[in-house]
Amino acid sequence: MFRSNQRRRSVVLAGVSVVLLVPFGAFAAEPTPGSGQGGSPGPSAPAGYKVSTALPTKISVNKKSGNTSLTATVRNDGARDTGGIRLSVVGFKGLRITSVEGCSSLPAGQLPPGSNSAFACTIDKLAAGGSRAFKVTGNFDLRNVGQICLPVTLGDTKTLLWQQGPVHFGTTDTSSDAPDTPLLLGTKNVPSGAATSPGAGGTSAPPASGGATGGTGAATGAATPGRSAGGGPAASSTAPTTPGKEAPSELPRTGPSSSVVGTGALAAALLAAGAAGIWLTTRRRGRH
Repeated sequence: MFRSNQRRRSVVLAGVSVVLLVPFGAFAAEPTPGSGQGGSPGPSAPAGYKVSTALPTKISVNKKSGNTSLTATVRNDGARDTGGIRLSVVGFKGLRITSVEGCSSLPAGQLPPGSNSAFACTIDKLAAGGSRAFKVTGNFDLRNVGQICLPVTLGDTKTLLWQQGPVHFGTTDTSSDAPDTPLLLGTKNVPSGAATSPGAGGTSAPPASGGATGGTGAATGAATPGRSAGGGPAASSTAPTTPGKEAPSELPRTGPSSSVVGTGALAAALLAAGAAGIWLTTRRRGRH
């Protein structure tokens, strides 16, 4: 009976050790990789609307085919549903959008100036705190730089609620022999065969107030050179890099930090040592 009680106490103590030594954050699931980098609210967005978009911080491109895919997400962080809104997915330069699941391709005559492809996604309404994710496929020409733009408009109007980009995807290192090339959000691509340099990266500046706004339900003014949808000045469709700013050397972390991993390893070691000590103490008491 005495030995049985001692064993139960050992199990309880070991369980308490786990709770005390392993940080709570180690049990949390990793957040979905995504970033609203290069995004900003529309200047004429009605009060109460708080819409945003997110792109993955990293994608990969097949070197032979140029095929790539990503997920574009639109969120409603406001206190009420949005009503009808429209998300457009627009490709520039080396990044051509070939399909967006559940969305319609825009004809050449309706493409935003400077773009090569665009899709319009009609959303009846987005509940408060809700989000919609769209699977995007495309083709990336590694011999060029590539950009993507995600404007969100109110229904089929020209009222811009939010616009992300045009923002770069790219890499400053094209020397790898791997079949796929990883591209980072906010990094200006160094075309294949071009000499790389430490300052080759760069983040694109978000367009001015005009942005990519909806015409007849389509994005018709993304990065229009010299003019916005409202007639004012707008950023160039090439989305020049911000003077004095280079691409971040490290993107926002989305997983548990190294300190959490290190703490977990230390906790495991201490737990093992504690359990061994409890076992030895119990065994000695049993002999006596």
